[in-house]
Amino acid sequence: MYNIFWIISWKAASKMFRIISRRRYRALLSELNDLRRKIRGYETQNQQLLSSNEELLAKVAELEGYREKYEDLSREYEEKLRQFEEEVNREVEERVRELGIDKRKYEQMLADRQELIELYIEKLYSLARKFALENKRIRKNRGLFLILVDERNMDRENFSDFHEGQVEYLDQNLYKGIDNLPHIFSPKIEDVFNFMGERVEIVDESGEVTGHEERDGAVLINLKGIAFKTRVMVEGVRTHKVYNKVEKLLKGNAKHAAAIYASSLDEVMVSIVVSEETSEVTMFRDGKFMRSYDPYADKETLREEILQLLRNDMNGGNNEPPPGEDGST
Repeated sequence: MYNIFWIISWKAASKMFRIISRRRYRALLSELNDLRRKIRGYETQNQQLLSSNEELLAKVAELEGYREKYEDLSREYEEKLRQFEEEVNREVEERVRELGIDKRKYEQMLADRQELIELYIEKLYSLARKFALENKRIRKNRGLFLILVDERNMDRENFSDFHEGQVEYLDQNLYKGIDNLPHIFSPKIEDVFNFMGERVEIVDESGEVTGHEERDGAVLINLKGIAFKTRVMVEGVRTHKVYNKVEKLLKGNAKHAAAIYASSLDEVMVSIVVSEETSEVTMFRDGKFMRSYDPYADKETLREEILQLLRNDMNGGNNEPPPGEDGST
């Protein structure tokens, strides 16, 4: 019986070897070894992924801790801000009582002040447009940078002379006296703007004119409507603590960057730039673009139009606000 079984097994094995050749057998064995190596590699990768996952979970937990701290600090900040505002209101009311001014009259004074500021802003924008249109007429792009500022509350560290040792242009007798003040409702202000828009000749040692450069800096106008300083540099454009209040500049040069930043300062009511490259007028308030005017196309662009164009770009031309947004600014 045993001999018969051995004979049958031997025949089956012989038949199998006839079906699978030695070369095929070695190939299958090599394939098997490759698969084993891949399995070991996958096991190693799996261990690495598990380890990375543990690290990520630890980081998530750490970030969650930061989020909780941020929320606690935000609540503390809001409470401090509320207390500060209440304290300011109490001090204002106390001061108003000491001065014997009725609170309603005080509020009216604030409203009148705001109306005056809005009037000055509109006038400066109108003057800048007039300057740009004159550029078009004379076929010459001249630059201009205007800042309406509360002079009494200025932080002097925010502004400086553009060039060391420069002589203030407005200190001339030409602008002394009530009839000669460079007020925004006086023709004298146009003389100041023309001075700032002129190109200064660059002369070499032999006296030959080798080039030109724009007069740098801004003209500062106070809340009396009087220009009181020219060629002013705005300090801290990239490093100041309020820079996070400034939206991204959509277009323009360094002067526009300084203008949008300056408009975010507490003492600044508005910044206006006339481009020395295109004569386009651009207005910034509270660290934001407000409107612009192209004198060559005689076209004004408002903030709402720019925001709508941006929303359209985000939606691929769809006029509806992006998902999750109501279109508010």
